[in-house]
Amino acid sequence: MTEFDPDHDESDPQNLADRDDVIRFLERNDIRLPDGLTIEKINSRGSWWAIDETSFSFRIERHPSGLFSTRSVGGRGMPTPARWHVRKRYTYDRMTGEWDVTEHMREFHFDSGLLVDAEFERPPTKAVWEQAIARAREADDPEEVIDEQLAATEERYRSGFVEVPEDHLDDMLAVLEDEFRRRAGMD
Repeated sequence: MTEFDPDHDESDPQNLADRDDVIRFLERNDIRLPDGLTIEKINSRGSWWAIDETSFSFRIERHPSGLFSTRSVGGRGMPTPARWHVRKRYTYDRMTGEWDVTEHMREFHFDSGLLVDAEFERPPTKAVWEQAIARAREADDPEEVIDEQLAATEERYRSGFVEVPEDHLDDMLAVLEDEFRRRAGMD
């Protein structure tokens, strides 16, 4: 914890000593933030702070999960089966009033087990997969049912995960196809 400094003047925008000073500066001066950035995000996720006389910067890591909820039905946090890991550095030039946003990392990850659980065991997709499996078991051509279900899932994933690398999307669909076949008794 920082000790009280009798010479520290919070009203002086040139005297920014720590992250709390920066957040107060942003709030009090109504600084326009880059798209998607909020004071709350800066406060809760901002790290790796650098502050000098002319600028300040911080890093924020985000984990957008596209169409997968990060909350259970009961409102508790839960891991998502697929998500981006994005790291950006935000630098504010106090002389020009301009922001520089630099993306340092963008990676896509998915977990096969969590993906199967999210699709086949949680509403609302659980009922869709159960109906498709039942149709496949009764169909003259179960491959057609699999193709239809995977095409619908691919379309949903493409709209929910913008710019997902093709190899990841193919891998995710392969996991779902294998699980579909196993549950339908077609493996």
